[in-house]
Amino acid sequence: MRLKHAVALMLVTSPVLAQQPVHVVSPGMSKAQVLAALGEPITLREAAGFTYIFYHNGCERRCGTNDIVVLRADSVVDAIFRSPSRRYTGTSSSPAAVPAKVARRGPAAVAAAETRADTTVRPRMKPAPASDTRPSIPLNPPKVRP
Repeated sequence: MRLKHAVALMLVTSPVLAQQPVHVVSPGMSKAQVLAALGEPITLREAAGFTYIFYHNGCERRCGTNDIVVLRADSVVDAIFRSPSRRYTGTSSSPAAVPAKVARRGPAAVAAAETRADTTVRPRMKPAPASDTRPSIPLNPPKVRP
């Protein structure tokens, strides 16, 4: 009986979810235009000449972040969207989301996925030497007279 109800619910809600409009944000939009396009944010922060507008995206725990629009001097300069109902027409500073299935395969699979998602290939950074090879406290400190 539960299965029938679940299937019926999916059949009713699927068309509604599929018809969800996509809200578009473009570089250069003003704060008023962003609020008109995306609606009321959950919070708005201002720091060092930037304005950060935060929106719920439904995957905060899984994605690790809210959807964010960044403005400088009342002009959109960046946006990070994980919600399928939002789209940024500019180039986002956020890397593409890596599906959990790819992440479980390890760093090489994640790097390959990022390379496919990003057309610019960034050079790999070399790891820094271990900090315990040269201690910062000298073994034989000089003796200082009072």
